[in-house]
Amino acid sequence: EICSGWRLPLKISSALMIVVRPSSCSRALSALKSIARGQPCRLMSTTAPASVKNIYCIGRNYVEHVYELGNELPKEEPVVFIKSLSSLRGLEGATAFAESGRIHHELELVVQIAEQIPLNSHVESWDVIGSLALGLDLTLRDKQSALRAKGLPWTLSKSFQGSSILGPLVPLSEFYEQGGKDFSPDSLSFELRVNDDVRQKASVAQMIFPVPHLLTFLATYQPLEPGDLVYTGTPKGVNTMVKGDEFAMSWLTNDDKRGYSGTYEGVL
Repeated sequence: EICSGWRLPLKISSALMIVVRPSSCSRALSALKSIARGQPCRLMSTTAPASVKNIYCIGRNYVEHVYELGNELPKEEPVVFIKSLSSLRGLEGATAFAESGRIHHELELVVQIAEQIPLNSHVESWDVIGSLALGLDLTLRDKQSALRAKGLPWTLSKSFQGSSILGPLVPLSEFYEQGGKDFSPDSLSFELRVNDDVRQKASVAQMIFPVPHLLTFLATYQPLEPGDLVYTGTPKGVNTMVKGDEFAMSWLTNDDKRGYSGTYEGVL
């Protein structure tokens, strides 16, 4: 069965019968065409993985995004908030549209923890990360502004059904394999297109607080568990999305065309 797992390499020996959901037929046909041409084939589920335990999110982690919303730069500590597991959806999931004004897209690098990070651990590298993904942190911007004006938590503007869109989780090892011996996770770049217009584009190197620093900070308050997701902040370019908008999140190769690449499409 195609797309039954979050990431399923397909190997064929002789004959193969494939059963797919109707919504997966186009991806299955494309995969079979690749196989017929002798090309490598990666099939990825568009539903959210069952291994997730907690969803941590980082706000204000790119300078230009902080300024575009008129916020203050964090000086000492990252801005952290949490989203519910029921807010998580894959590329084909459903998003509840509340009567609370505009929905903004926020493209983010998402990391999934591979091993427990005990309380008060100091994380020095990306070695504790198992997989990377691209995701959208959907935000009810008018609701958020109203809550902030009253000094209340942001939760209702950030955590609602389908507000945490998650692309396929890619093992970190694959980024090293594709990037070559000089690869550094800080060199990763990504972009978001909405209805074929580029909305957001950034590099991990532009983060105010690097990923190991974020994990260290989170671990000062609670241990991080295998499967936990961390949405690491959004770059400039946040804007409105409406129901039916088509979006595409892409990993970008570096200047010499090396590195992991891939585009994941969905509909709001």
